[in-house]
Amino acid sequence: MPVAQGAVADDVWTAIRPSRFTGLLGEMLVARRNGARVYGMRVEDKHDNSTGRAHGGLVMAFCDEVMGQEAHDPSTKDIFFTVNFECQFVSGAMIGDFLEVSCERIEAGRSMIIMRGTCRSAGRVVATCAGVWKRSSKKYAEKDW
Repeated sequence: MPVAQGAVADDVWTAIRPSRFTGLLGEMLVARRNGARVYGMRVEDKHDNSTGRAHGGLVMAFCDEVMGQEAHDPSTKDIFFTVNFECQFVSGAMIGDFLEVSCERIEAGRSMIIMRGTCRSAGRVVATCAGVWKRSSKKYAEKDW
């Protein structure tokens, strides 16, 4: 089954270079839709919570990673750490489903960014989430990912 099957047909998905942690989750993708980035990943057998559904930890980790990516300021080498993250599960995602996360910056200051996101599968809301990300100190920002 193609990775992005079940996603919007016109999207062009590109793989994101994994970190040591996200490599454990599975392939994460990004596409541009209506001028904004949307992130995607396929729910695999390894994500099964023993009921044929995605484990909530996968959904939360995916949302957290996406919102952290979106908090990043490409004009700097700074990175951001999650300070607070909350997630509300609305429905389940089945093994084989393609998850999509879109997010927005609610407020950005010098050192903190507030984000909100929605995780969907085939247009159905799986989870909503919100959080706060803090800009790292320079000694951490120089790390070569």
